[in-house]
Amino acid sequence: MSNGCDATPGVRAAVTALPEQLLSPPYELRTEMNWIDFSGTANPLGTPPSFIRAMQAALAAGELNYSPDREAHTLRSVLARQHGLPVESFLVGSTVGDMVRAVAQTYQPCTVGVAVPGPVEYALAAGNAGHRVVEITSPAGFVMPDPAAAARHGVSFDAAVLANPGYPTSRLLPLPTLLAYLDACTWVVVDERSIELTLGGESMVGLVKEHRNLVVVRSLCEPYAMPGIPISYCVAHPDTIAQIARFYDSSGVPMFAEVLGELALAEREHLERTREFLDSEIPWMQCMLSLVPGIDIFPAEANYVMCAFDHGPDLDLGVASTEELAARLQLAGFLIRKLQGTPGLANGKYFCVAVRTREDNEKLIAALREIIAGC
Repeated sequence: MSNGCDATPGVRAAVTALPEQLLSPPYELRTEMNWIDFSGTANPLGTPPSFIRAMQAALAAGELNYSPDREAHTLRSVLARQHGLPVESFLVGSTVGDMVRAVAQTYQPCTVGVAVPGPVEYALAAGNAGHRVVEITSPAGFVMPDPAAAARHGVSFDAAVLANPGYPTSRLLPLPTLLAYLDACTWVVVDERSIELTLGGESMVGLVKEHRNLVVVRSLCEPYAMPGIPISYCVAHPDTIAQIARFYDSSGVPMFAEVLGELALAEREHLERTREFLDSEIPWMQCMLSLVPGIDIFPAEANYVMCAFDHGPDLDLGVASTEELAARLQLAGFLIRKLQGTPGLANGKYFCVAVRTREDNEKLIAALREIIAGC
């Protein structure tokens, strides 16, 4: 029987469920494109102008001539003031996946439960660190089951990687559910990269004081709309961070982590404006998508809506599948995220749509109606 590695002897088996890669054409082509991108999850109000000015000034001042501060002293001190925790409670790196790997490689191999549907990077991070990965499947409503419910379905684990909010499900992680995981697991990672872009979502960072087995991963990329400059960090009890740091070289800390350190605290008003906007725009987007024939939506609590396209036998629609719908939208100038291959989603009918500005959202809804219903 093939083990998935026959072509190259000695290479370990990899995760087989690989979701669609986001479109990222060469730089010289991106400047000529006018697509409206609904496939990402960044802040719809964009990057704060102060961030852009600070990065331009740093480049002009020759900061690229220096190696980044691997300890990220400035950013960590800002995060400490922001969260009311010791500086030693923070570890800075690049991507969220990088941070999850940093945690996973700290602990002895065990069985790690990974929330699905979810990003494939969770399973890759745990699996590449030597852990056995099992999927924690959400029920039809995509609310995360607690460990007892998972056990009743034959899924047991020693540690877990969760998300608050989940992607692409757009559901927040209930506090009682997390507490149940903390009681049941040796260690728990919670991905909170989009927590600032939710309908009243509360961070779990405050729990790290009492729960040494909790690591919360945050990011500057989504809330400040800069996915091209990955800056993420772990928050945990100082003793836990010290353990993780023993196995993490911090070589991925970007130069801009220092440049944007103080601004991350000064620009909290930007996030408050974003929350006010999303409080009305997320419900509006759900409502308008649900009115398009053939599209079913799932309850959203973050700035993206998970949808399914169902070309039923009784519907006379302009497209027959999500694949065709995405292709037609791209021709019309819109990008959406197809979810085919995403762990936990069995077929190709699912897709995800980000919440952007009202003007862009209205353009997408109009395009969907024209393509699907011809109206």
